[in-house]
Amino acid sequence: MVEEKPLMSVLCWGRTTYGQLGLGGIEEEFISVPRELKSFRSQSVKSIACGEMHTALVMTDGTLYTCGNNDLGQLGHEKPRSKPRAYL
Repeated sequence: MVEEKPLMSVLCWGRTTYGQLGLGGIEEEFISVPRELKSFRSQSVKSIACGEMHTALVMTDGTLYTCGNNDLGQLGHEKPRSKPRAYL
């Protein structure tokens, strides 16, 4: 059995139209070179799920973070998020 180890850094690239990369208010519409998602430097990420317009990250402590298009409240926040925010 292989032991799963938490991710210690998260890299992201791709389209940023809806804040789905979690990089915050950046001007570029597309990131072609991987960038570190600095919000999670001091946390251990257990898993990541990416969609066309959103991203969800689960920490080893079970906290769920989401960012991206939230037009219909699908991320569990009141407003669209360009930086990951914990869903409580």
